[in-house]
Amino acid sequence: MLTTSLILALTLVPTQAASFDGTYNYAYNLNGPNGWETHRVDSGFIVRNGQISSNPPALSGTVDSSGNVRFTGPSPYGGGSATFTGVIHSDGTGEGNYRDSQGLGGKWSVARVSGSGGSGIMGIVDTMLSLMYSLSFIGEAIGFSGTTAAAIGTAAVIFAFVMVVSIVSTAGSQRRGRTRVQPKFFIDRQGEYAASQPEAPIRTHETPASAIGVPPPPRSPSVGLDVVPPGLPDRLVVQSAWGNRRVDLTWDSPQYDPEKYELMGYEIVQMLYDGTSTAPSRMVVDQLPPGNSGWTGPFDQTYRWNTAGDIEGYQVDALFQELNVIDSSRIVRVSSTAYAPNI
Repeated sequence: MLTTSLILALTLVPTQAASFDGTYNYAYNLNGPNGWETHRVDSGFIVRNGQISSNPPALSGTVDSSGNVRFTGPSPYGGGSATFTGVIHSDGTGEGNYRDSQGLGGKWSVARVSGSGGSGIMGIVDTMLSLMYSLSFIGEAIGFSGTTAAAIGTAAVIFAFVMVVSIVSTAGSQRRGRTRVQPKFFIDRQGEYAASQPEAPIRTHETPASAIGVPPPPRSPSVGLDVVPPGLPDRLVVQSAWGNRRVDLTWDSPQYDPEKYELMGYEIVQMLYDGTSTAPSRMVVDQLPPGNSGWTGPFDQTYRWNTAGDIEGYQVDALFQELNVIDSSRIVRVSSTAYAPNI
């Protein structure tokens, strides 16, 4: 019986190496002009047979049988590439750090939404495997390690469970004067295990799918506001005039509730194709006091999009501070984008 239990454990435990395949929600942070910002790409991180990719294509790397991760992709700060390292756990969550070629860095995380960590038989197997590895201390106590220790510990628990069930069943049969029936101790109990559900990353504003790894200007602060609260306008009304190598932006003063919010000023965000990606990089190029209602800046465009130096447009962000709240540092953005004409 002990030999049979050991064979079963040794067969099941190594299958954990394939349990990282699936599709994940992907999140990363970066230190922006207003502090740390978190961005999220739903279903943007993919693992197949230990190979890491993304949707849209931007990331490339591997995850080994222990969940150790290493991949590369565009720097979240824009320009150059970054190297990401960390670990994915058997419950479908993962996290790590990154650093780009400029020396800038931050953190990333994933949470599986489909694949081997989802609901169904593979989710049950993942839960069982996690339980098996939690018993590795039994094997380690007698000199084994790693997968072998987990298998030895699992076999010992299975054997002890079978012996207890056999004793209880035999005693019951003797009291009732019936022949003991061998219980189906393992197969029938699989349905009692529930697949663990990975926790979703912190709720943040969405990142457009076409800009994975390249941060958009935040439409809300890092605390996770996704909609414009009552008392603020839905958007700014921005007019643009594109001339010879310059653009003039004007906007109406936003209407808001002064008892709830204070207008702190404006930020001008440039969307520039810098040649490192098919998506434009975004950067704050100017900050204006609240009394301003216009701005003039450079405009350069070739006859083809996505050429280094082309400017796709400008975004104007009105920055509001929320009053009468505990966290008075929270900033809410109300934005509008002016796109350059396609020559």
